Amino acid sequence: MYSFGKTGTHSKTPARLTRPEFGYLFAPPPADEWVCLDLEMTGLNPKTDHILSLGAVKISRTHGTFSIDTANALSIICKPPIMPATDTIVIHGLRPMDVADGVSYDEMLAQLLPFLGARPIVGFYTQMDLAFLNALAKPFLGAALPNAAIDVSLLDQKLRKQQNRNPDAPIDRRHLHEMLKTERIPALPAHDSLNDALMTAMLFCQLQHELQAS
Repeated sequence: MYSFGKTGTHSKTPARLTRPEFGYLFAPPPADEWVCLDLEMTGLNPKTDHILSLGAVKISRTHGTFSIDTANALSIICKPPIMPATDTIVIHGLRPMDVADGVSYDEMLAQLLPFLGARPIVGFYTQMDLAFLNALAKPFLGAALPNAAIDVSLLDQKLRKQQNRNPDAPIDRRHLHEMLKTERIPALPAHDSLNDALMTAMLFCQLQHELQAS
């Protein structure tokens, strides 16, 4: 585990839920627990593009100390309905042969949803990842995921506003790798959703620590 020194919503279970065994998703979120999630997709449009891989790690805070559970991380390669075009390999690093033996989206959700539980989801531009997941979750569950979303780029923006002597000055959102460099978090190999989830989780812990200290 990585440790660093010293947010969630609750929805009622919808009546239209078609898989009641996943009703725990709608329970109150556990205190001081999160899941950091990253997806690799064929593109940026959840209506026309597809998820290729998923990486996720759990984060917890005990007595003010953040920990990332790397020993029980989730890493899944999916088999999309359409194989990725070869010219997109430079973006996600996955070849058709890499995803040909991947799991179905239903199997991916069957593994991911218990991992998530009711925990808030941490990520970089989380709304994009949730748009892709909900395109699958809605027909699978009968409802969208109720988990709260925490975007590290917004945490970074909040921290820099607090540190800025001019609180009215505009603060732009930064790219993940720019934030990692600023916080001196090591860069892991690219084109790997689990590596991105780990780096984002470390960034989340560091930003939360600095926000608490500021």
